[in-house]
Amino acid sequence: MLSELYISNFALIDNITIKFEKGLNIFTGTTGVGKSLIIGALNFLLGSRATNEIVRDNKKEVSISGVFTINNGHVLKGIKERIDNFSDEEIIIQRSLDQNGRNRYRLNNQPITVSLLKEIGELLVNIHGQHEHESLTNPLQQLVILDGFGKLDDYRTKYSKIYSKAVEKEKLLHSLTNQQHERKKQIELYHYEINEIESTHLKPDEMDTLEEERYILANSEKIQNALSYCSNSLYESDNSIIARLREVANELCKIKGIDKSFENTIEVCNQSIYQLEDIANSLRNNVEKYDYDPERLEQIEERIETIRRLKSKYGETIGDILSYCEESKVKLEQLSRENETLDSTEKELKQLRKTVINTGKELTQFRKKTSKKLSVLIKKELADLGITNGRFDINISTIDTTDEEQFILEDANSSGFDRVEFMFSSNPGEDIKPLRKIASGGEISRIMLALKRHLALADQTPALVFDEIDANIGGRIGRIIGEKLKLVSQSHQIICVTHLPQIASYAEQHLKVNKYAKNNKTFVTVETLSTKERLEEIAEMIRGTEKTDVTRKQAKEMINDAKDFSGFYKKKCKFLV
Repeated sequence: MLSELYISNFALIDNITIKFEKGLNIFTGTTGVGKSLIIGALNFLLGSRATNEIVRDNKKEVSISGVFTINNGHVLKGIKERIDNFSDEEIIIQRSLDQNGRNRYRLNNQPITVSLLKEIGELLVNIHGQHEHESLTNPLQQLVILDGFGKLDDYRTKYSKIYSKAVEKEKLLHSLTNQQHERKKQIELYHYEINEIESTHLKPDEMDTLEEERYILANSEKIQNALSYCSNSLYESDNSIIARLREVANELCKIKGIDKSFENTIEVCNQSIYQLEDIANSLRNNVEKYDYDPERLEQIEERIETIRRLKSKYGETIGDILSYCEESKVKLEQLSRENETLDSTEKELKQLRKTVINTGKELTQFRKKTSKKLSVLIKKELADLGITNGRFDINISTIDTTDEEQFILEDANSSGFDRVEFMFSSNPGEDIKPLRKIASGGEISRIMLALKRHLALADQTPALVFDEIDANIGGRIGRIIGEKLKLVSQSHQIICVTHLPQIASYAEQHLKVNKYAKNNKTFVTVETLSTKERLEEIAEMIRGTEKTDVTRKQAKEMINDAKDFSGFYKKKCKFLV
């Protein structure tokens, strides 16, 4: 529950501290006095967007603090899920807005993010605004109300997560399917290119080798002529080099007996003859090796042309061609995996669609059961609120999921398969029609009040705030509204702004909002009323400033009636609920 609220430099509020009690806390005050500023400050504290209009004095920062007592297991569990090692029974939330427009958020004096602030705020307080009844005619909001009463939010969240997964999976499948034709063409192209390259069995230095061999073959006649000439010159001709060198050696042998120093020269000549004979034999043998081979030359030309063609398509060198081939293999494998992904995505989507259908059907069944229960309760509440012959029903139209194969995800949405429509008729003999088409403002307000009472009982949020709950409601119904609020306040802390004395008389704590001017400045204050002051305030609410003993008597009767109701309720608690 909210124990204390400190507000500084907020709109018309300078500095005030408000202490709250358990049960029903009522704010009253004349129109325009600033009662809704208190609710606005609480909204600001819990994370609502700030504007420059809330700053009273531009030279000071806006500061709001709230002290909350945690005596609700649901709330404590929710906070522990968001804050590690949290075990306090009291938390202090602070929010400030400095002169430069920067916000600061703190929980128990530790900095927190605005998103965490909002999450914790939703656990602690549920604020019902002045214009909330206007949303009651919106079918989407009606669905939210129905789910809130039936405590179906967790079921809807579960369904929504599965539905979102299915939608994303379907988008992926469409993308993969749309790309399938292009992917198939690309796979065929990669297969062709890889096969074309690999079938040639390229070697890294092959081109140099081929060009060298082609050059030799092209000059084979020239080479053979040279080899034959050299071979003849060395050995085969009558006047060959070897024959003449042998004659030289023979002549030297004739004189070595005269001078032995020529023996070494003779030996060199003999060695040279042997070497020249080896050379002559080698040249003679190589002549046949360089025979002109037109078939081989044609093969080489074809091979070189093949390589040049591959170069024109895949790279400037054989190394580039081989690299392109390896890269194409990698890309081909990726595309093949995408085909496998397409198959697996189809299977996953099929399973997700089944899960969506089953979960959606389950949510629909829960809603139908909840709608019957809520319709009965609202009819009873409407009778209490003065619409004795009113009829109220909740129509749920659901998409057809009989044929699972024909089920289209787009026909559903993240909230389920259902469209909810609140149906209403205020007079006997009239057809029941959608609430948004026929109900007056007063009737809508009463229906909202009936809903709020039962939604509040189902709400696990400890503090419920109602800003001007009596909008479009006359005093005759005020007493009933007061009773309804009193019933809810037995399980929740209620903070309520009202203009009606009939409602104010049920307060367990009555707070009055005042506004006054001083030194050309306007100030808003809040005072907790004593028993006597409360009597005077309710009397003033009945007749205005011209109070009389009669109005005071009426005020006292209202307060006593409220006390009697509270006492009766405590004795008959089980019966009344």
